[in-house]
Amino acid sequence: MLYPIFDDLLSLKYKASRLFSPSARKVLSVAAGDQASPFRGQGLEFEEVRHYAPGDDIRNIDWRVTARTGLPHTKVFREERERSVVVCVDVNRAMRFGTQGTFKSIQAARVAALVGWQAFSRNDRFGACLFGDVDKGVLFLPPQRSRKPLWGMFKELCKTEVNPRAPVISLEKAVAQMGHAIPTGALVYILSDFYTLDEAWEKQLRKLRKHCDIILVPIDDPADQYIPAVGPLSFANVGQGKVLISDKDEKGRAAYAAYWQKTRDSLRKLAAELNLPLIPIATDADAASTLFFGLRHLQKRRRKQ
Repeated sequence: MLYPIFDDLLSLKYKASRLFSPSARKVLSVAAGDQASPFRGQGLEFEEVRHYAPGDDIRNIDWRVTARTGLPHTKVFREERERSVVVCVDVNRAMRFGTQGTFKSIQAARVAALVGWQAFSRNDRFGACLFGDVDKGVLFLPPQRSRKPLWGMFKELCKTEVNPRAPVISLEKAVAQMGHAIPTGALVYILSDFYTLDEAWEKQLRKLRKHCDIILVPIDDPADQYIPAVGPLSFANVGQGKVLISDKDEKGRAAYAAYWQKTRDSLRKLAAELNLPLIPIATDADAASTLFFGLRHLQKRRRKQ
């Protein structure tokens, strides 16, 4: 399979129900959803009983406690309010690569679909940002409670046409555009191989972190980390012909592995500094299971904080 299949992304709806909600930030939207809000008032989740105060709604008086204590008491509720969930997916040409399991682009599409279905099942607003081989380089689908952004994301991810002249769009540009478009308090998943990082990307990530929760999801293929000695390798670069690499060059293979490790160490260091969860998902792993255990670990860690 060279490209994501629409029906495959649809079928992930039933696996998404197992995922945990990684919410850590107070939700600011005023519409009803499954996220607990810091605002108290008339809502779905009972909070406490307290003494009645002038201005309280008399319909919320707890008559049993009032009768038992002889003083008027009222029920207080914590409103359940929705949040916005945005998945940012790297669709540059480099993601159409894979040596085991599937292509990075297909694995990223599956993870994006799982996140989208989970958001929809929890009555959250869902949006997407695709950057790379899409119209104008960056495609932003604003968060909505309808399935429109989800269908739009599926449609783009499942395209089989490749634009040989599509420019490489950096993480920095995608994150910068999201920072101007998504609402405060949103939960953002960033899916990429994170192979090229620079100071400009770190700057934009720090800015986004100030008003959003972020989860980094590196999509890894084993050959990203290490080139095995399997014989001469031929790589094709669109518009620039083919490059033949000999895997007998141990120094070259070592330098390749060292570069990947340096990049990943930088990503881990930045994630730790900004307190951002990091959930790596390999191309030969089950996307749903890996995401499930990653989010469960995150939820347990936050409960201890």
